[in-house]
Amino acid sequence: MRRIRIFAVVLALGLVAAACGGTEDTTTTAAQETTTTAGAEETTTTADAEAGIESGVGVDPETMTIKLGALHDPTSAIFSPLVIDISDAMKTYFDSLNASGGIDGWMIDYIKDTEYDEDAYQEKYEELRDEVLALTVSTGGPTTVPMLESMAEDNMTFIPLSWYSGWAIPEFEGGLALEMNANYCIEAMNLLEFIRDSGGQTIALATHPSVYGFDAAAGVDLGAAFYGMDIVYDGRGAVIPGQELTEVVTGIVESGADWVFVAIDPGSLAALLTQSDDAGYQGKWTGASPSYLHQSLADPEVGPLLDEFYYQSAYSVPWGSDAPGQQAMAEAMRSVGPNRAPSDSYIVGWNHAITMHRVLADAIAAGHLTRKGVAEAVSALAGVDFMGTAPDQSYAGSPNEYVTRETAIFNPDLEMFTAAGGLDQTISQQDATTGSVLVQDFFVSDAADAFIFDRPCYGVPS
Repeated sequence: MRRIRIFAVVLALGLVAAACGGTEDTTTTAAQETTTTAGAEETTTTADAEAGIESGVGVDPETMTIKLGALHDPTSAIFSPLVIDISDAMKTYFDSLNASGGIDGWMIDYIKDTEYDEDAYQEKYEELRDEVLALTVSTGGPTTVPMLESMAEDNMTFIPLSWYSGWAIPEFEGGLALEMNANYCIEAMNLLEFIRDSGGQTIALATHPSVYGFDAAAGVDLGAAFYGMDIVYDGRGAVIPGQELTEVVTGIVESGADWVFVAIDPGSLAALLTQSDDAGYQGKWTGASPSYLHQSLADPEVGPLLDEFYYQSAYSVPWGSDAPGQQAMAEAMRSVGPNRAPSDSYIVGWNHAITMHRVLADAIAAGHLTRKGVAEAVSALAGVDFMGTAPDQSYAGSPNEYVTRETAIFNPDLEMFTAAGGLDQTISQQDATTGSVLVQDFFVSDAADAFIFDRPCYGVPS
């Protein structure tokens, strides 16, 4: 079974070491309370006699309320637009779920807060660890990885807002992560096939010096080796947000690469595009999904370059898709915020919430609404259906069996975005769009299909 409890985060490939932790022990005696210790955490477990459901931390059987936490990044300049929209969509989903009767009468209390900072993250986690049953989102590898030991001690299931390949490997993440979509590594392999099929042979690589950047770069290495392509400029780890990019721009331009592959933030992408264009570079661009933000189309200098040269990788469909799941999400979002701007990130948060909904429903059906029960529900979860907005997700079996390998590719369309109103659009408009035009529907490259996935592509240094 996929999510067998593993409490040591292994040292293999230089992965972060994590300490051993216990599991949450519960009883089923009606109206009985038992105090137990789960790792460093002391918990009180009660059993709901009428419903026959074990309940633990974050669960109030009297009011039938489940508390879920979300460690978000609403303040960081580099990724905050993405996270704010994901968070708002998730809250809208849970509010809609509660309004329709919850999960068999169980209501969701959704608590969110943090900053994209390791110290702030740890502080917020400490506040939530004795309050919530699970985390619907944990933002970023740099903040989440240091907390894996605490999460293992607490038996805390979480959805990482990060597409690091390690989240699908129980030996790394402790069997507690609900990874979403394809990871950075597999995404890169898919993009390398797209580049090859588009006539590209040489690659300039530019990434953040982070789990995100290095994992995507590992996928580029694998894809290049599989297709016989050349990395003619290796700028992995060379792009630091807010710092000057002269060396990277020079490396890209002088390499003469057919394509640039990036795993960076949208602000850095805008700077690299414009500076490289000013220096005479005329190749194509693509990269990991978080690198791109559709609002950049509104910039008079950046927008035309994105339209002409950039190809956007995606884990899910954009705003305006006719997928049934996107229509359901859009209707709910319009009901609570008709004047909001369209965003492709809403569906990401919506699908996070669908996944947690499925886990909780299965835990309730099994009669184990505890952290241990939630982790066990994850280990058997298969075929989470996102109604056409993203490939189905499974967590049962081995990593090589359940890891998602499909991604899609879009091209930013400045004319379409501008015609609909640009940044002045609202989701109430029938023609509201983020300007993303489908180039290649969800697919699995030959490289990704052949890849034996049994360890993270990039091992986090200990």
